[in-house]
Amino acid sequence: MVTKDEADPTGRRSGRPLPPGERPPGSGDGWVTLADGRVLWGRYGAAGMLLRHRDDRGRERFLLSRRAHWVHGGNGQWAVPGGAIDAHEDPVAAALREFDEEIGAIPGGWRLLGIHEFVAEPGVWSYHTCCADVSESPAYEATLSLENDAASWWTLREIDDLPLFAPLSVAWPHLMRIFGSA
Repeated sequence: MVTKDEADPTGRRSGRPLPPGERPPGSGDGWVTLADGRVLWGRYGAAGMLLRHRDDRGRERFLLSRRAHWVHGGNGQWAVPGGAIDAHEDPVAAALREFDEEIGAIPGGWRLLGIHEFVAEPGVWSYHTCCADVSESPAYEATLSLENDAASWWTLREIDDLPLFAPLSVAWPHLMRIFGSA
């Protein structure tokens, strides 16, 4: 069981959800079973933040995190940092909060380019990938939560060779259209 401490009063930085009786009101932490039997994380759906940085030569790099092996569907695959949407949040607010909890502070001056929504079951569960440009590409190794083994900035060519989390792999062409990198 996760315990709360002064540095992490919600218990979320630990990467493990609190038991139902200890969750803040409106917490999205929890499993949803869809009509087809799939079980997905996030009582109100889920959201993540995909960041792109362009260096001085205009070369694009995207930030991905490697999911810890113990995380549902993790298997050491690379994914977008994200998680459950709380009842009071919109997808962008949830993606920003989850990014901060899992990876660290998002660089200032970020600019939202668009949102891709994957609807698993209408009215029941969706995943929102928020796509944003940032002017900095910080290293996040020191601020990762236990849900991630690593976070790195990758070129498109490098991403082609990564083991991507299956839902990200399916969404990738849609996300690249948002970024205009298709």
